[in-house]
Amino acid sequence: MDLRSAAELAITLARQAGDFAVVEHDTARIEAKGTGSDLVTHVDREAERRIVAALREHYPEHAILGEEEGEQGAGSGARYGWLIDPLDGTNNYVLGLDVYGVCITLCDGERPVMAVVHDSPRRRTFWAIAGQGAWLSHGEADEPRRLDLGAAEPLDRTTIAFTQGYDTGHDDEWRNALFAALERGTKRVLRSWAPSSDWGLLATGHLGATVAYRHEIWDRVGGTLIIVEAGGELRTDLTGELIVVGKPQTVRELDALLGVTGSRADATSRNPRVEPAAR
Repeated sequence: MDLRSAAELAITLARQAGDFAVVEHDTARIEAKGTGSDLVTHVDREAERRIVAALREHYPEHAILGEEEGEQGAGSGARYGWLIDPLDGTNNYVLGLDVYGVCITLCDGERPVMAVVHDSPRRRTFWAIAGQGAWLSHGEADEPRRLDLGAAEPLDRTTIAFTQGYDTGHDDEWRNALFAALERGTKRVLRSWAPSSDWGLLATGHLGATVAYRHEIWDRVGGTLIIVEAGGELRTDLTGELIVVGKPQTVRELDALLGVTGSRADATSRNPRVEPAAR
């Protein structure tokens, strides 16, 4: 598998999808998605269709999992699989906030080996290949710059991004305990509603870490690879529902604050800085 060729294709497709979203913004057709608060537009669906068509042409033996249309391509038994979020941050897009992007990830089994995250309004592309570092490009003609997360600040001077899955409700006690602890223990908790934006801010050193709780796979896995390849550290709780990734020192301090690598019971009953929300 030529991962560099796969990255070049994914970068091209992400940029095309991002440009399409920018052009179509004022005429986007909006619909409710599912039974929750999520939204979808014709841009989400058309961008995913275009990405999938190109991937199936180049890699017919690969599986594809898209946010909008689910499993496509060769099916779940394939060795290689693509994860696609064609318009990450649809709620922001609909509101007119320029905080949205595209996420495309290639996995070998369950292991991400290549990832692209594109900041559509700013045309910034973040990408990584496992073992080959993480990079940032501004447009096609720009020479890629290798990314390094930089030095950490103490938590009380650090902004942390927090993201959660759409199925996580307001009454989720563990989510509320995590969020409350972050608000007390850090400078600021950023909730952008667009993980693609969070990954870009983290990869360029403006955030200390991202905390993701029960978050969807298509815009989480690739961003995590980019941050680790930029020198970051990843920690996951025993349930697999909570991940913390970012500057190593910040991740270690957040682990102490949230009890990430302990059990959920340990985190809520033994750590006085994390308390279940009142009913």
